[in-house]
Amino acid sequence: MPVFTAMDGDAPYPHPGPGHSGRSRYDFHERTVSRHLVHRASVAEVLITGWQATGPYDFLLGAQWPRLHGFYRLPGDRHHDPVLMAETIRQAALLVGHVGFGVPRDHYYALDELGYTLGPAGLGGLDVTAAPTDLMLRITCQDVRMRHGRLAALRVHAEIERDGRPVGRGFGGLRVLSPAAYARLRGPGRPPGQRPRVPDSATAPELVGRQQAGDVVLGPALLPGSWLLRADAAHPVLFDPLDPAPDHLPGMLVLEAARQAAQRLNHPDRVVPVDLVTSFHDPIAPDRPCVVRAVREGGEEPAGGTGGTGTGRRAPVRVMLVQDGRTVAECRLLTAPADGGPVAAPPARRNLPLAS
Repeated sequence: MPVFTAMDGDAPYPHPGPGHSGRSRYDFHERTVSRHLVHRASVAEVLITGWQATGPYDFLLGAQWPRLHGFYRLPGDRHHDPVLMAETIRQAALLVGHVGFGVPRDHYYALDELGYTLGPAGLGGLDVTAAPTDLMLRITCQDVRMRHGRLAALRVHAEIERDGRPVGRGFGGLRVLSPAAYARLRGPGRPPGQRPRVPDSATAPELVGRQQAGDVVLGPALLPGSWLLRADAAHPVLFDPLDPAPDHLPGMLVLEAARQAAQRLNHPDRVVPVDLVTSFHDPIAPDRPCVVRAVREGGEEPAGGTGGTGTGRRAPVRVMLVQDGRTVAECRLLTAPADGGPVAAPPARRNLPLAS
């Protein structure tokens, strides 16, 4: 059983005690947690606002999304960008590792998997209102592996609620590396802090659902359905100066590349990923070319979708990131029109070596 170690200044909110319901004596959304616990340099990018251990492997977390996020934002501002769910789960997994299992701040995390799916209300559960969006995450830790009394790996499963109603669920898997283990992973003789390689030209922003050229992470490539990954270390959201592993590209950059590739395949229709599963196989070196390849799986699903709910779902899109001849990450997205609507159950995943 892990030992719960809260770091100085990052103690959990008081437990309500016997005879009191979960939120009767404290507010999970009163303040943000320490930015160091979620590996963010800017407090404005911290989404987790409170935590409480409810069991050896269970946690209750608060999170808050701003009314309008500067990067994760949909056209029209009617709904929150579902990819915020992935970033929230990522931050939750990092925090649980630190405060729940005592991972030191100088250790490194390596993402193995990250994904989410929206609840039955679809984008309707993510409506933008006049107030910030308060969320509660019920976290269960699975596949917890300890080595020499320290956390080596875990998988978190998150059930996400808004005002007591489910809006989605997700998961994240990560490994913990000591500074020495990270140095071995980086390889001998490799200088630290390699700058990302940014292709000279970018895909037109309107083709990938972006308004600013600086937010585009795809550049032209020779083969149809393929692009070069653009990794700009100056991006204020996808890259963070507090990230202790500058020698590898961040996981959220992979998700953004997959989302933009799926949007490019669906252009001119605007789509949003309502179901997303990502597996990370190898670290992505920032100083070597990485190719993003996208392909639709099967044909277009007719309007009405599964169960006749009128979702107008697109066929799943599989995105692979290939570097030095190896698939270093892959993502499977199921998209829906960006104007919202209920979400039908996703089709069975076939022939994909991805976490479900």
